[in-house]
Amino acid sequence: KYIFSPSAPHPNALKNRKAGTAVITAWTAFYGLFYIDYGPHEHCFTDIQKWYRRKIDGMLGIDVDKALKKQIAHDGERRNSTTSDDGIGKK
Repeated sequence: KYIFSPSAPHPNALKNRKAGTAVITAWTAFYGLFYIDYGPHEHCFTDIQKWYRRKIDGMLGIDVDKALKKQIAHDGERRNSTTSDDGIGKK
């Protein structure tokens, strides 16, 4: 028989702590790799983040190219509707 001192943690508590630490570490790595925005410049995770976002958009049925074209067309219409013939914006 093993005798544990009252101040020593139970072996199952240590296993649970190790498992919890592994889960938190894996989640932090996943989030840092795929979700953190490191700014507008290229960085070492740019390619894998683009790939991941394309995969997620595909799973959700989002066509990014179509959405961008629609946004560009909408912005162009908005610009045309806010300027008069003399080029001065309407208020």
